[in-house]
Amino acid sequence: MPWCHTCRIEYPVDLDACPECDRPLVDAPAPERRVYSGASAGLVTVAILPPEQAFVASERLDRDGIPSAMREYGGDGSTMDPTAVHVLVPSTRLAEARRLLRGRHRRTVSLMTALMLVTAIAVFLSGVMVITRWILTGSPIPR
Repeated sequence: MPWCHTCRIEYPVDLDACPECDRPLVDAPAPERRVYSGASAGLVTVAILPPEQAFVASERLDRDGIPSAMREYGGDGSTMDPTAVHVLVPSTRLAEARRLLRGRHRRTVSLMTALMLVTAIAVFLSGVMVITRWILTGSPIPR
């Protein structure tokens, strides 16, 4: 079955090019991870991690739309050093990649959190009303 290395999708036999990116399809699936061996090409190190963590970080970056590659620490890129791996991203996306890997990306407030907040405010205001009524009338119970 033909594969698109860019989109990482398998297509039916009758296609010659990827319908998403219009690149030619190949017979083998895309490699699980790209290992970068070039000199610079505009990529900068966003993290230096053990290989297992580097694979996870690189996959997370790719999933969120930030292209990434890996390079062995201090090596020529031909083999993975078992101690540390550089995770590389384009220099224009460095700050975004750092935020993503540190877990500081924008989060949405869930419905349950909003309901709990509204309930807490309502309970607080009810207490304020009871105390105010007690102070003004001398009794917390309405007459």
